[in-house]
Amino acid sequence: MEAAVKNISPLPQKKENKDIKDTVKHIVLPFLPAKTLVRFKSVSKEWENWISSPFLVHEQSYYFKNLSGFFCQHEQGVPTFVSLDQNAYGLPNTSLDFLPEQTNILSSSSGLLLCQGQQENNPYYVCNPATQKWTEIPPHSLYHDSPPAIILAFEPSLLNMRPDYHLICAVPLLGQPVVIFEMYSSENQTWTILDSCVLVETGESLSFTGNGYYMKGIAYWETSNRKLLAVEPRGGVHEIISLPNDSIGTLTQIEGELCYISVCATGSKNGYCVRIYSGIKMGLKCKVVVHLDSGFDESVWSYYRVMPCLAGNLVMVLVGRFVYSCRITIGHWSVQVVSRADIDSANAEDTKYLAYVNSLVHVA
Repeated sequence: MEAAVKNISPLPQKKENKDIKDTVKHIVLPFLPAKTLVRFKSVSKEWENWISSPFLVHEQSYYFKNLSGFFCQHEQGVPTFVSLDQNAYGLPNTSLDFLPEQTNILSSSSGLLLCQGQQENNPYYVCNPATQKWTEIPPHSLYHDSPPAIILAFEPSLLNMRPDYHLICAVPLLGQPVVIFEMYSSENQTWTILDSCVLVETGESLSFTGNGYYMKGIAYWETSNRKLLAVEPRGGVHEIISLPNDSIGTLTQIEGELCYISVCATGSKNGYCVRIYSGIKMGLKCKVVVHLDSGFDESVWSYYRVMPCLAGNLVMVLVGRFVYSCRITIGHWSVQVVSRADIDSANAEDTKYLAYVNSLVHVA
């Protein structure tokens, strides 16, 4: 037996370690947030070069999709960032003062942030807060409302190394029941007035609310009269969808389907009802009561709302000073509280929130 043991060849330790390093480098790193990757540059010169390469940046912008936190702005104040994990998702500059002027946050998509300058010409800027890189968008042709009903649309593709994105703005014509659309393409760096137009019935509101939403080539805007305007910019197809009247919520994508999630107080202690609607008719799929502590004295009324969501099975609910992560279980449709984060939610009712992904994506 001892002789047999002695005849066993030693493990190729060096090769095994190299294989593990290569596995981590090429398979694990693209799934990590930008802040973690920046720290990992100190591992070796080889890792620094790889993490800085356009190939890793491209893969990470495609594979890493976790909600990292929220950009917040009260009226026209200085933007701030609420991280869901400061160690993993923290930013080098949360107030965006690397931009050439103070801005208003407008839209976010897959690690990119759209802002608008507060000075005379109100230019648009697209930036990556993780890398502090930015670009100024050329002037548009049509008059955009203040604030504009504009959506930043960026869907990373493994087949396209260029991070091409679009800005899509819904523009109501003054004094007419018509909405037209202007779209900017980062690929050719020009604005185009689209052939699409939407006629709105007399008496219908043309004002937009919320942040807008984009998924699978379709842009969505909520209107103040509880309608959802859905437009396919390239095909010119549009649809007007009725939203539930019970409470204000947010749009998201669950299992590839457009969903609307709302929350309302039940009247019982810390009780809140989460409702999930889906489909072209926004039918009710799920109604679950969850218990969420506001963190304040019971005698103090606590503001609550559903926060902007990303595609997936997590919904974030702000109650008082806490943001709760609630996991949605598909099939029998249930909602379970899995964690909470403590934030400074002063003036939460008048604050704009944008969901953000900690990405290394290049700004074109």
